[in-house]
Amino acid sequence: MKIGQHQEVFLAGLLLALGAGIGCASLLTMPMGIVLSLLVMALLLSVYGCYRAQTWTWLAFVLAFFFVGFWRFMVADNLPEQDISHWAKETVKVEGPLREAPRLTEDSQGRKKQRYLLDVTKVKQQEHEWQAASGGLYVYASEREAPEVRIGDKVTATGKVRSPHGYQNPGQLDTKMLLKSQGISASLSAGKQGIKVMPVDTAAFARKLAEVRRHYRESMEQVMPKTDAAAIFAMLFGGYDGLKPELVDSFTITGIVHILSVSGSHISLLAAVMAGLGALLRLHKVATAVLVVGVIAIYSLLAGAVPPVIRSAIMGGLAFVALALDRERDARRILLLTGLLMLLISPLLFFHISFQLSFLATAGLLYLAPVWQKYFREHGCNAYIAAGLSITLAAQLATLPILAWYFNQLSLSSLIANLVVVPLVEMIIVLGLLAGVVAFILPFAGSVVFACGSLLLGVVTEMTVKIAALPASSIWIPSMNFAWGLLYYLLLGMFLLNVQQREKLWDGIKKRRNALSVALLVAVVFLVSVQLAKPKEMQVHFIDVGQGDAALVITPGGHAFMFDTGGTRDGNFDIGAKVDVPYLLHYGVLKLDGVFLSHAHEDHAAGCGGILRKMPIAQVITADEGILDYARSMKLGDNDPLLHKFHTARQGERMTVDGVTIEVLFAPPLQEGDNKTGNEASNVYRVSYGKASFLFTGDLTKEKEAQLLAEGINPASSVLKIGHHGSDTSSSSEFLQAVKPQFGVFCVGADNSFGHPKPAVVQRFKEQGIKTLRTDENGAVVFYTDGERMRVETYQ
Repeated sequence: MKIGQHQEVFLAGLLLALGAGIGCASLLTMPMGIVLSLLVMALLLSVYGCYRAQTWTWLAFVLAFFFVGFWRFMVADNLPEQDISHWAKETVKVEGPLREAPRLTEDSQGRKKQRYLLDVTKVKQQEHEWQAASGGLYVYASEREAPEVRIGDKVTATGKVRSPHGYQNPGQLDTKMLLKSQGISASLSAGKQGIKVMPVDTAAFARKLAEVRRHYRESMEQVMPKTDAAAIFAMLFGGYDGLKPELVDSFTITGIVHILSVSGSHISLLAAVMAGLGALLRLHKVATAVLVVGVIAIYSLLAGAVPPVIRSAIMGGLAFVALALDRERDARRILLLTGLLMLLISPLLFFHISFQLSFLATAGLLYLAPVWQKYFREHGCNAYIAAGLSITLAAQLATLPILAWYFNQLSLSSLIANLVVVPLVEMIIVLGLLAGVVAFILPFAGSVVFACGSLLLGVVTEMTVKIAALPASSIWIPSMNFAWGLLYYLLLGMFLLNVQQREKLWDGIKKRRNALSVALLVAVVFLVSVQLAKPKEMQVHFIDVGQGDAALVITPGGHAFMFDTGGTRDGNFDIGAKVDVPYLLHYGVLKLDGVFLSHAHEDHAAGCGGILRKMPIAQVITADEGILDYARSMKLGDNDPLLHKFHTARQGERMTVDGVTIEVLFAPPLQEGDNKTGNEASNVYRVSYGKASFLFTGDLTKEKEAQLLAEGINPASSVLKIGHHGSDTSSSSEFLQAVKPQFGVFCVGADNSFGHPKPAVVQRFKEQGIKTLRTDENGAVVFYTDGERMRVETYQ
């Protein structure tokens, strides 16, 4: 490569190298001194190459940026000593200003909860003096009446500090990394004691912006239902609070869910409206560009100036301005430079789904959409349809590996939604922003415009639901690992070649077609041979569902069963729909041949309701509590047709599928006095394949363990799902000696309030030489066995 040539390719190479360095640093551990030494050497090599005008200089720069990425991640990931996260598991008193407006929610039982985000300045342990501290901290409270607090006010709260901890499963968002990228490193539960507020007369500008958003929300709620107001507010400023789940689901299926959070589409819409206004007023291109940038800046501030909004504004705004000035190539360079600067400043953005989707979608619109739009127009396609089709294809295909990894879903109805629904949504956004401005001057006129937006929302909702219900509206797509993702983008890059490059490539293929054909044949034979030689294995997955049990069994023939499904007592989060179903889809499970529930407690059974509503389940096997207990746990109506799938297990029942045997080893009927906790009802299931076996005991108590042994049942198994999350009410020494497992798995939530697993139980397993794994520390735990040998993999 000659010096100064192929600038876009060079910038793209630097960006890829920077990202690769960040990614490698997250997986590898290396001393900081070595990384800095390698970085300095690469920089010196780059300077020398520039001075001598060497053609290999670009490679030295790429190497330098790789080590820059490695170094930047190490610095960003290493929190300072005074960060609040270093007080994790300690009960402390914290103090700091409120960073953003409080989030107030209400669960399905009507209990009010508040979340406050503080920038901690001081921390105090019991009987100690105040110490300087730093870092973002979420404070949760459940006061009936939330105190009045504004951005910048000094807030004090007392409670136990907890480290962020999401669900550690493949395809699940990395909550800890997402929060860390926003400067949030811990949380604290203040409980009913709540917070104390000291008003501070600062942050006037931020407060004004919050008051503007509150004005919009209150003005809407005066003339429309709260759910409509929540939906339009989400379209204007982002957020999912108060939205109907059905609306979110239909928007997701049709591929337009990004409209419910401020994204590049909002920025593009505002830019297009302002550009149209500039054309109407016959403004000069430069004046139009200034108008576009100014309006985008104001809107970004109104939307809270949160990182995702700023990223979208920078990428979308600069790219649109370049396009408006007929500088398409400059728009591409600006996008690459913006990506470089963002990752240099905040390398943790590399792991943030918002950054990933925003950057790739914008790249698709700049690089791929013009190529396909030209192709469709040359083949007689209507200009409007060609634009909509090319934009939709560009955005979806550019982000496909990310969508596959996190959602395993591709919307086939997105084209219809983008052509029919999105223009109406754009009208709602424009009307909503206009109505808020008008309402400041003429409240009645603003209310009329807001009411028109509410009527349009009704039309949008009906249309979206109908489109989402179309056959094959969305299809399942498999997750791609790094290698497949890289191959995918290489193939997608073929569309960027010009005519001469394509002809040259095709000529090269024709010249080497014999060698390429042989190589392809060898690769196919190799892959098929590996697949045929691979032993038929059963998989047993212990899914991280927090403080609950959930396991997935996949037979060698691909049949799938679940043993408990997890759940939560927080009515605002559906474990089944948001953790179990994504996990199943990630592994290609589109239906379940059966769900075996140990008992009706929510942390074991509630998730089944979300799964039943999302995918086919042939049957649900339960313990003896009665069907209504399960209906309540899963939030199903007493006469819900789904309850017809439920059957009570009978001790001694068994079924065999693909050589895998499932036994109802123990199914105790409820007796007088057994219903104090419900744990006495726990069924015990055993899954066997060859010499390997897995025992699922739910929350079986020591008394029932003794009863099982007294009935002469042999529970011997290779792997034991440890009873009651490691509580000392289960796992007696006699029971463990009878099971004689090689492995024990604690299904337990991080920093749970029950203190599970109990130290005495952990010690008991250690004394008996049983290797233990924990979902709170290891994430998802997966066993693979061919019936003879067994291997185990963990997500963390």
